[in-house]
Amino acid sequence: MSRASLKAKALSVLAALAVAASPVMGATPAQAMADGRSVSTSSATAQALVRVQIGNTSCSGTMISPSWVLTARHCVPEGQNTGGVAVGSSTSSAYQAISQAIINPNADLALIQLASPNPTFVNFYGAHVQNGESGIASGWGGYVSQRQAVAQEANVQITRRVVNVPSPDRTAIMLEGNITQGRLMPGDSGGPLYINGQLAGVLSMSTASDTTGQDGTVGWYVPVAEHIEWISRQTGIEFAPMAGSPAPLVDATLYPTYIPAPQVYTAPLSNGWAFGSF
Repeated sequence: MSRASLKAKALSVLAALAVAASPVMGATPAQAMADGRSVSTSSATAQALVRVQIGNTSCSGTMISPSWVLTARHCVPEGQNTGGVAVGSSTSSAYQAISQAIINPNADLALIQLASPNPTFVNFYGAHVQNGESGIASGWGGYVSQRQAVAQEANVQITRRVVNVPSPDRTAIMLEGNITQGRLMPGDSGGPLYINGQLAGVLSMSTASDTTGQDGTVGWYVPVAEHIEWISRQTGIEFAPMAGSPAPLVDATLYPTYIPAPQVYTAPLSNGWAFGSF
């Protein structure tokens, strides 16, 4: 495919996502990560994974303390701050009530406070993410076990730090990453980018497509290191200063995103799990 064709594809996919990812309108994801692998239910990162349900919006999120969830701003519909979250890697987890939701006025981030504390959470990655670093994306979807969704994960390699991505907010600064051994889908919004088992980013957008289901090979993450002061101020949690400096900033309109073709990846089946949609 020519560079011009790839640019046209990127613009069309992101334009379709503009409604889904709009921080004003909110998102209504239809499904989540496809062709990934089921997360290890015993890992701390899996136990800190959250499925967020506010109004008609269903997203992913991450426990960052016993009482606070970090997710995407567009996962909190305007005018609504009541709902529930299921903590853990399976929807068999009981939903817990939330007491409040706080949206970031500038970035695609939101904090959700639980009415009751949860014992499992993850720490932040203690440095600014650099180009070439590898991590794991987690989100909801792909497999069902006994009629329950099971969280999925895929590999991520950060390619660059970008601004002016064709999207509702061209001022947003995000980490761009290629996804392998799985594909991102709309229900993964707000989900974590883990590096070394620590939270480094929050999924804001991807090249997921509701119509073809053949994209999802690129994701854009809000870098939590660049918003740690806001998170600390809102939650009252003290964090150590982030090491290093942000990676160089690239204009994603002048230098369009290269979108890889989806890889064929067949996750192993076990315990009667089967691919499905929900």
